[in-house]
Amino acid sequence: MRFQAPLRRRPAPPEVADEREALEGWLDYFRALVVVALDGLDEPALRRRVPADSGSSLLGIVKHLTELERTWLVERWGHRGGPSAHTPSYVDDPDAGYRLADVEPPEDVVGTYLEVCERGRDVLAGSESLDDAVRDDRRGHIELRWILLHLITETARFAGQSQVLRGAVSEGES
Repeated sequence: MRFQAPLRRRPAPPEVADEREALEGWLDYFRALVVVALDGLDEPALRRRVPADSGSSLLGIVKHLTELERTWLVERWGHRGGPSAHTPSYVDDPDAGYRLADVEPPEDVVGTYLEVCERGRDVLAGSESLDDAVRDDRRGHIELRWILLHLITETARFAGQSQVLRGAVSEGES
């Protein structure tokens, strides 16, 4: 399958930039690396869990990152800490975000991720300062800077895991 990585803004993170441009650039870069890890694999490879009985799949990672982006950037930041219609599933069930229905086509899973990332970019475009904060029930208040750094570290971690999984499922096809 062919997937279009979200590299519209830049193919690599900026080397010289102000703080905000750098943070947004690194987040876009790692988002793209996750999608690039899927490119060219067939559906069974995208769904294959490594290890088979308890591990993650590439599509499961994309689904998890979709929930992460939606929860932190689109809902918490975009709605500025107000009540959300979407309840984070990871509170009661940390693995819920990784589960895929057999009927979810890979194109839909990736398309939803790219759509949520674009909505996140739109929310960021309307933000004035990285110092602005949003109310958080567990932590009190969280700055936009913290949210971006959290998304960058999580997306980077899963981008690396995606590369490892890609290698494992590719070897499994041989």
